[in-house]
Amino acid sequence: MKARLLAACTAAVTLLSGCTFSTSIDGLLSPPKLSVEQEQIYEALRRAAGSNISLKYPKTGDYLSAFIVSDIDGDGEDEALVFYEKNLLQSEENALRLNVLDQINGSWRSVYDLAAGGAEVEKVMISRLGSNSRTNIIVGYSMVNRGERVLSVYDYRDGALTETLNSSYSLADVCDLDQNGENELLIVCGQTVSQSARAVTYVLARDGSYYESRTALNESFTDFANLLYGNTADGIPCVWLDGMTGSSTIQTQALTMQEGVLTLVYTDGDSGIRTSRQSGYLTCDLDGDGIAEIPVNTLFPGYTDTTESEQIRMTSWYECRGGSLMRKCSGYYSPDQQFSFVLPRRWERKVTVKQDALAEELVFYKLGRSLEDSTLPLLRLCITDSADTLQDRLDNGYILLCSKNGLRYLAQVPETTDPLGLTVSEAILLFHA
Repeated sequence: MKARLLAACTAAVTLLSGCTFSTSIDGLLSPPKLSVEQEQIYEALRRAAGSNISLKYPKTGDYLSAFIVSDIDGDGEDEALVFYEKNLLQSEENALRLNVLDQINGSWRSVYDLAAGGAEVEKVMISRLGSNSRTNIIVGYSMVNRGERVLSVYDYRDGALTETLNSSYSLADVCDLDQNGENELLIVCGQTVSQSARAVTYVLARDGSYYESRTALNESFTDFANLLYGNTADGIPCVWLDGMTGSSTIQTQALTMQEGVLTLVYTDGDSGIRTSRQSGYLTCDLDGDGIAEIPVNTLFPGYTDTTESEQIRMTSWYECRGGSLMRKCSGYYSPDQQFSFVLPRRWERKVTVKQDALAEELVFYKLGRSLEDSTLPLLRLCITDSADTLQDRLDNGYILLCSKNGLRYLAQVPETTDPLGLTVSEAILLFHA
C-alpha cells in the first residue's frame, strides 16, 4: 500500500482503535471463555434466575466483564454483580436485571436480584465518595432508545442493594477533582427540553448524606464529545469538556473544584466563541506537560480565496492562563490520523502547506505572493504502513519520526540556506503522534 497522509482509510481506523486483529472470524464470534470462578458464579445465577438467560456487558469503563467481582460491602470478602436478561418470547421494555451473589459456606449463591434502571449497561464504577467509608456501586444505564441515560448509585449491605442516588446524565466519572485525596462523582448533562446543560459533583459526608455542587454549562451543549483531566497553565487542576453545539461542532468549557465548590475556569463570552470548531478537534495535552490545550481551526496563509474543498486548515492550540484563553502555538493537525506538527515561531505567517497528491504527502513551503508562488519546500511529511515504501523513502533521505500501531511517520528536511530552513532535530521535536 502506498504512503498516504490525508486519505481516511483502514489503517487510520486501526490507529484510532489501537487494536491488532490476529484472530480468526470464528474466534471473534465465539463467546469469551469463563474462568473457574466465573463458571461457579454463572451456575449460581442460573439456579436462581433460570437457565434461559443472557448475560449483559458494560460498554465502557474499567469493568467490561459480565461478572464484576469486588468487596462491595467492606466485609473483607468479594461479592459478585451480574447483569442479565431473561430470554422471553415477548420482550419487555426494560428486561435488564442486576443480581448480587455472595459466598456462603464456600459456595456462590444469589442473595439479591432487582430490575435495573435501564435497558443497557453503559458503565460501572465502584468507589468511595468523599469522607464516607461506604463502597458505592455506580451504574450508568441507557434506555431503549439509547438517547437517554440514567445513573444509579447503589449501597449494598445486610444482603440488600439500595439505590441512594438517581440522575440523568450524558457523561459520568469518579475523580478527585480538587485533589484533596477524596473522590467526587462528576455528572455532566446536556441541554434537553426540560433541563439545562449542567455539571454536578456529589460527595458523601460521614453521616451518609450527599453534598452537591453544581454549575450551569453552555446552554448550547446538547451532548459531549470528550472529557479530559488536565491543568491550566497556572497549575489549576481542571476537567475539560468538549460539548456538542451542533451535529458536527463543539466548544470547550473547563471546570475546577475548590473547597467543595464547582466553578467554571473561564466565563468570558469571547472564550466560548474562540473555541468553536469541528467536532474531531478534541482538547488534548499536546506536548505531555500536563497542561490541556484547546485546538481551534483557522486557514493556512494563501487559502482565503480558495474553495472549501481546496482549503487546508491550520490549528491553533489555546491554553488557559489567569482565567483567559491564550494561544500557545499553531500548526497542522490531522484528527483522522492522530498526528500534529507544530510550526516553529519563525514560520508563523511566513509558511503555508500544500498537498502533493502524486507523492501522497504534505509539503510545507515558504509563503510567496500566492499559493502558486510558494515553491521553496521546507518540510515533507508522509505516512506509510508498507515496508517497501518505508525503505524507499529512507533510501531517498527521509527520516523516521516515529512508529505507531503499524504506521510509520516520515519526514524529509530539504537542504536550504533560507533562514526559514529546519534542522532534523527541530522536525523531530515539533512532531507529535
